[in-house]
Amino acid sequence: MTVKQKIFLFVDILILVVLFLISSTDYIWKERKVDVSNISVIVDIPQDSINLNLREGAKKAAQAYHADMHFLNLHDYEAQQVDMQTLVQRELDAGCEGIVLQCGSGRVTEEILENIPVGVPVVLWDTEAESPRVKANVSFDREAIARLLVEKVAEARDKGQSVTLVSHKDCSDQMQNMHDLLEEMFPQAGIMVRRVELADYAEANALVNGLAAQGGNMVVSCDPQALEAMAAVCENEGCTLPLYGMGWSGMIREQLEKENITGVAVIDAYGAGYFSVQKLTMILTGEDQNEEERKFQAVWVTGENMYDRSREAILFPFA
Repeated sequence: MTVKQKIFLFVDILILVVLFLISSTDYIWKERKVDVSNISVIVDIPQDSINLNLREGAKKAAQAYHADMHFLNLHDYEAQQVDMQTLVQRELDAGCEGIVLQCGSGRVTEEILENIPVGVPVVLWDTEAESPRVKANVSFDREAIARLLVEKVAEARDKGQSVTLVSHKDCSDQMQNMHDLLEEMFPQAGIMVRRVELADYAEANALVNGLAAQGGNMVVSCDPQALEAMAAVCENEGCTLPLYGMGWSGMIREQLEKENITGVAVIDAYGAGYFSVQKLTMILTGEDQNEEERKFQAVWVTGENMYDRSREAILFPFA
């Protein structure tokens, strides 16, 4: 046997000995166990790009922080006539450990929170309510957005033009609060304001045609569906009426490009979705037990600037 063969034989024997020692002891390499949190994100918002961006942000955070996330939107269950309380209870019965909740009604939110077990942490997104179950509040700076809208309208306004605030009569508490702020701020800027509530979005046709024919009017709406309806009337009827608002959807983007909508304030829904799930999972794993309030800002979007790089991360975060 040559020296080289003896060396190979020795190495083979050494490997066998090492393998035997490993197999006969508890010294076995194991993959680090990853705790997976079972969480639910439950919202009550229209099926627009805000909903999509929020969902994508939440999904990205769930992947990064090892969460099994269920995303439910009340609007998906309209045909079944299911309410928010029922959706939340279904998730709790299925073993949900934590909830990100957005609800259009403060009263309903408080009722839901009362029925959630104390041990289940809740992160509220764009919803106002107080409860020991709420560990974090994620929202946007309404006053800053209202000031932005007033500023943009004042810059474009001709002398004597007044503002009409338009929303659906059953719009969410959040939209009503925004219009309350605007109703207070416009007169402070020397702009006369009035408020109109639609019983049905189809009423937008008569409203837009009347305001356009009357002249001297500008319209502001923090109700995205009302804004879409009015922009569609302007396009179909050839009306000229300055439209401003808040919200983001495929139709709003299209109407901005066609200049039927002058400009809108758009919140960072992707960032809010990501942070909400990140915060909830860190609470569940014990990494972060601090109560927190986080407010996200909005950007001003027009047909000219929507594709600027500075706005892409908010408008098209997964493009």
